[in-house]
Amino acid sequence: MIYITGDIHREQDIHKINPREFEAGNHLTPDDYVIICGDFGCVWDGGSGDRFWLNWLESLPWNTLFIDGNHENFDVLNTYPVVDYKGGRARQIRSNVYHLLRGEVYDIDGRSFFTFGGGFSHDVQYRTERLNWWQDELPTVQECENGERNLAARGWKVDYVLSHDVYASHPMAQKYAKSMEHYDSDRRDIQVYLDDIAGRLDYRTWFTGHYHGDWVHRRDTHPCVTLFDRVILLEDLENELKTIADVQAPEKPAAAVDRG
Repeated sequence: MIYITGDIHREQDIHKINPREFEAGNHLTPDDYVIICGDFGCVWDGGSGDRFWLNWLESLPWNTLFIDGNHENFDVLNTYPVVDYKGGRARQIRSNVYHLLRGEVYDIDGRSFFTFGGGFSHDVQYRTERLNWWQDELPTVQECENGERNLAARGWKVDYVLSHDVYASHPMAQKYAKSMEHYDSDRRDIQVYLDDIAGRLDYRTWFTGHYHGDWVHRRDTHPCVTLFDRVILLEDLENELKTIADVQAPEKPAAAVDRG
């Protein structure tokens, strides 16, 4: 079985995958997966805080997989080894904890997933570069090309997409003001890139995090599910979609705030 949720921000929101609250977790096995759509946060200080939460995750019976969000410590995250995993490349964090890399395609439990982490921080003016903010939150040209290359090898067809931020034509893309002025020239606008991918890719469902809510947006016939509070069972997605509200377009970009 595969469960998917949004940001966990280490101790702030990890409770939602604690088996005391996440009742289904009491019945999962090493053949099952919980996937987090960015802002994992359990690789942050490289010290005792990380060890505590990573050891706890390793003690759980299932496999924890995550894509990166915008609020990650990329300096620490990039120290973990890259390994072959499920048909793609991933960073192995613990024996059952893996960071799914940008632009990779994985075959997990009979389904294919295209993954592309990262996203705009809307609180960048409150943060300090390489202390609690990294340009790495946006993709490089090479990461974008890697995604296009891997999708071309799959005939531009996968079952699911996992991203942290949304594509540019998604209503939530307009919620916060954003600018490329904080980034070097080799970084690309992730929302524009994801919009291009969405327009070319044959997929069933897209999943995102980042916006701290649970909504669905339909691009043509393809649902894009944003998750935060919910931990949904992929195998029961059709029923889950009946209970998730449609996204409402924000009236105008909000001022930047300090948010996870």
